Amino acid sequence: MTWTRRVLAAHPSAPEGGPDDRLADGACIEACLGAAQACLTGADACLQEDEALDLRACIRVQQNCADVCLATAAVLSRTGSEAGPLIAALVEACTEAVRECEAECARHAETYRHCVLSAEACLRCERACIELIRVWAT
Repeated sequence: MTWTRRVLAAHPSAPEGGPDDRLADGACIEACLGAAQACLTGADACLQEDEALDLRACIRVQQNCADVCLATAAVLSRTGSEAGPLIAALVEACTEAVRECEAECARHAETYRHCVLSAEACLRCERACIELIRVWAT
């Protein structure tokens, strides 16, 4: 069990069924944090490239994506309530942010390894967000 899932399971409002009940929440939090880290580092790496001016859109998208992912992880970490409309909208916004970032980073993937890694982290996050939304719908 990952650290995130252990922390969620230890929360007083954790479901009675056991630690695996928050599996999708934990996976989404971890994916959001991973995408945020990859995008923050990726944006910083873009700034270090000789062609940094040409990477402005990529830098901006990665910074925005990191902020949305961090906010999503923070809100999902508050386990006291069920997924309401605001939380669902935030996860949807995160899904859109990582899709946009993945597409922008993919444009630079042949040249910059850090863009490849950001795109991969965004894809993982997108999948985790979609899975969480699916779990909430059942």
